[in-house]
Amino acid sequence: SRVVTGFDINKFNQEAQSRWLRPVEVLYILQNHESFNIAQKPPQKPPGGSLFLFNRRVLRYFRNDGYSWQKKKNGKTAREGHERLKVGNSDAINCYYARGEQNSCFQRRSYWMLDP
Repeated sequence: SRVVTGFDINKFNQEAQSRWLRPVEVLYILQNHESFNIAQKPPQKPPGGSLFLFNRRVLRYFRNDGYSWQKKKNGKTAREGHERLKVGNSDAINCYYARGEQNSCFQRRSYWMLDP
């Protein structure tokens, strides 16, 4: 397991307001999740730039945040892009992207470590 150092955890919420966090920053948050509050239920219509941590094994419907996301052709499930993000030279994080139904510039990103 890779350990990343040199970040100020308190700055991440502020930084997330104005930019996407870099993969190395996301990995640091996930590796140090004890330093953050774990959300017990999905927030309803959180403002842009919000940052939440969930245990996706416990909170199964963490994606139910009150927003309408673009749907797949079946019209039922959200259309999500899937990527693996590298930290250093190796894949470290899975990332799912969803775009807003009314505004395609509005996005939600969900991350988790590949080898927790």
